[in-house]
Amino acid sequence: MFAQVIDGAITQTASSVQKMFSYAVPEGAGFSSMSDFMRDKGVLDVVNGERKHDHYYYVTQGDITLVDGVPTQSYTNTAKALEDADATDRDGNNVLDSDGNQVINYGLKTTMTDQVKTTANSLLAKTDWMVIRKAERDVDIPSATATYRAAVLTECARLESAITGAANVDALQVVMAGQDWPQEP
Repeated sequence: MFAQVIDGAITQTASSVQKMFSYAVPEGAGFSSMSDFMRDKGVLDVVNGERKHDHYYYVTQGDITLVDGVPTQSYTNTAKALEDADATDRDGNNVLDSDGNQVINYGLKTTMTDQVKTTANSLLAKTDWMVIRKAERDVDIPSATATYRAAVLTECARLESAITGAANVDALQVVMAGQDWPQEP
């Protein structure tokens, strides 16, 4: 994205420099390169302002404005809810499902806890057969596998506790970025 800045104001924006001008850069017009042409016409690259992660924030694109002379695409980042809440309609009335049960809007803590449990279950599923074999036929589980399974459960418990304790969305994002699942033996 590009913006033309003349006299300290953005006069136009476009996805390419060619779309800004109805003419091509004339050959031999004193411009040795496209960057010389852009500099002469006040065309600058648009930089992105802070755009937070869509998993944790509702992100809305705003206007392109000058920030310290640089055309900058702004974003509004609104944190998603951490905690579960009863679903309500526009008038504040509870929303019920077809069985008359309260509909719940799940917060990030619930969805991230579910994600962690799903990951743990997926990692454990590969060796579940050994646990079943042990229960049915009393065949020992290899120690490396038992250690691995214990480490998966420990990491799952650590993450669940950290998710529950996250004070805000940014803290939750740090927890989720710090997942440290063990490697299979």
